[in-house]
Amino acid sequence: MNLSSIRAFGERSHMRSNLGQWSVLRLPFICLMTALVLVASASAQIRPKHLVTINDLESLREATYLEPSRDGRFLAYEMDETVWLLSTKGGNEPKKLVEGTIPRWSPDGTRLAYYSRQSGSTQLWVLDVAEGKIEQVTHLAGGIDPSPQTIIRGWSFTPFLYDWSPDGTRLAFASQVEFPNPDAERTPDSNVLPGKQDKAPDPLVLTSESPIKWMLTGVFSHGFGAPSLVNGKITADIYPGATSLPRLKKNEVFIADLAEKTVTQLTTDGMTYFHPEWSPDGKTIVCASSEGRDLPATTNLYVIDIASGKKRSLTSGTGQKWLPRWSPDGQKIAYLSGMTYLGQQSLVYMPTEGGTAVNLTAGLDRNVQDFHWLSDDESIVVNIADGVTQSLLRASVSTRKLDRLSPKGVGIRWLTSVSRGGVVAWEQSDAGSHGVVYVLHPGTNVPYVVRDFNPQIRDWELGAQEIVRWKNRKGDILEGILIKPVGYREGHKYPLIVDCYPASRNSFKGAVLWGNQGWASRGYVVFYPNAPAPHIWVNNFKSEADDTSAKGPMGWDVTVDDVMSGVDTLIARGVVDPNSMGLYGFSNGGGVVNYLVTRTGRFKCAVSVAGALADWVRPVLLGTNAAFPTMAAGMTPWDDPAGYIRLSAVFHARAITTPMLLADGDEDGDFLLDSIEMYNSLRWFGRNVMLLRYPGQGHGFTGEALQDFWRRENAFFDRYLKSAQATK
Repeated sequence: MNLSSIRAFGERSHMRSNLGQWSVLRLPFICLMTALVLVASASAQIRPKHLVTINDLESLREATYLEPSRDGRFLAYEMDETVWLLSTKGGNEPKKLVEGTIPRWSPDGTRLAYYSRQSGSTQLWVLDVAEGKIEQVTHLAGGIDPSPQTIIRGWSFTPFLYDWSPDGTRLAFASQVEFPNPDAERTPDSNVLPGKQDKAPDPLVLTSESPIKWMLTGVFSHGFGAPSLVNGKITADIYPGATSLPRLKKNEVFIADLAEKTVTQLTTDGMTYFHPEWSPDGKTIVCASSEGRDLPATTNLYVIDIASGKKRSLTSGTGQKWLPRWSPDGQKIAYLSGMTYLGQQSLVYMPTEGGTAVNLTAGLDRNVQDFHWLSDDESIVVNIADGVTQSLLRASVSTRKLDRLSPKGVGIRWLTSVSRGGVVAWEQSDAGSHGVVYVLHPGTNVPYVVRDFNPQIRDWELGAQEIVRWKNRKGDILEGILIKPVGYREGHKYPLIVDCYPASRNSFKGAVLWGNQGWASRGYVVFYPNAPAPHIWVNNFKSEADDTSAKGPMGWDVTVDDVMSGVDTLIARGVVDPNSMGLYGFSNGGGVVNYLVTRTGRFKCAVSVAGALADWVRPVLLGTNAAFPTMAAGMTPWDDPAGYIRLSAVFHARAITTPMLLADGDEDGDFLLDSIEMYNSLRWFGRNVMLLRYPGQGHGFTGEALQDFWRRENAFFDRYLKSAQATK
């Protein structure tokens, strides 16, 4: 019995002894007073809940990388660019280790490698966990600089993936190396842009062989170019006052020797290697390669001999092959494979020495987000996108059978990781919680919580969140997410905000720039119809047929039908006031909003933030982006100019009657041009439109800009939606 139990026992005994001295006539009074005391005590322990504010939403936190120790006893994770250590037993406080990112355990479990900018540039460091000693193990000039184009499906840390050698003496990683300029007529340094100078500048000579990203250099002050790393974070190239061309860079594989304190470049051929992983015997490294092509492009897998540097191809042909991982016994390599750029990808494995590739998820018809081998060499944990949920499965290599690991009916699970001993860890978000770390031990079926990063959610009044399903005109069954307003009363009709961002799952809705619980606190129904659209088939949601159903110039017909049939379903249920409906969209969602208002006037207002692709012609002609013809069902503007006009909202602005609020950051590059084109198109026809441009902001807002936008968008919705209800 602990101290608190002893005290409680003593207090109860003292109460009983005193009660024995009282007369029977006083017992009713005593019972009443006791009940009042108990009620008061319970009330004191239950904190009153409050409506959700923007400050609440901004308080949400989550880990951005998970790494269980080899024995599964501990979990290293990254949050706010800090590495923390947590016991997987649960019920304990995490320990802050170092300032850094992407921690990875050494094979013996005594050390953690991580990236840090402590020395002034991004380098790899190693921490002795027991001793607390840290050591910088790389000293690359300018820092480790992997190509941001090697991001896989939104996992922003994938370019930085690195691996320990099996003996724990070396680290393999990828970083960009500068290559000579292929344009023989000039070098990047000689291209001085016009300005006040004694001698007229030489012209910028662009040939059919020049890198396409040179085209806009110096034309705009910022935001137009290939992604790059700034202070260890991925961003768009910014060229304020640029006076020279960006240098050509290609990813190569490097090896850091911890004992010798040296860094050796293993590859030197400009084949753009990434995602290196050491073989269990320590003799070779497997990695992906674009074979020198600019990404996105076909990629294949290569195995490189450490001693000689010789390489052999493991795969060939078109399509993308990414993220290769050895089985623990070194006999097989599994990887992610997709036939089209950002289309559905499968989990595939093949023998290490080459041979027939086996698609383990061919019959699943779902996009594989991530995977990890289990220690039995025959099972793989698979993370899949399954409509409004994201699930974990166990795939058997020998039988190709898929079994469910995670419970049904929850929202999303991400940052999945597996220890050598088979402990599975993941972070989870659902209708009532966010940033909760779960652990599942081998041989068990019930995961348990080891850390909840957002216990404050329990103090918030939340709108009831549910999965809704309906049929479109073709009879297809669709699914989306519905949040009812706080204090919802059956039979009462509420104003509606439709969040048009695609592939929204049943996670906690706490992001300020998407539909969120803050709107539910303000009395709105929030609906996420998850309708496909021509530009968002790359947002893998469910089956490949579902994801690509709106591809091509006629795809907007599918989008309009799917969204409006969902809205009509809510109206028929008596949840929504059909005279008080608004649209909202950020990024890809903004692109949907921009087009929907050209096809219907049923919405009282619409907000489009950094809307994508209001104009489909400009990105092809100005950026020669090869992905756009792919999204337009393979057609270019020269093949089908009418199709590109049909896809572009700006060419249909005459039909728009809905009041619109547009917003974007001045450093949002091509998205900003879309917002400006949309604004000018609406002004041309004298429509009710306002454009908010935020200086110093990019794709999305932060700080005071986010607070300002939150106030303005809510005032906008209240004006058009709540006033409409009040005047009925």
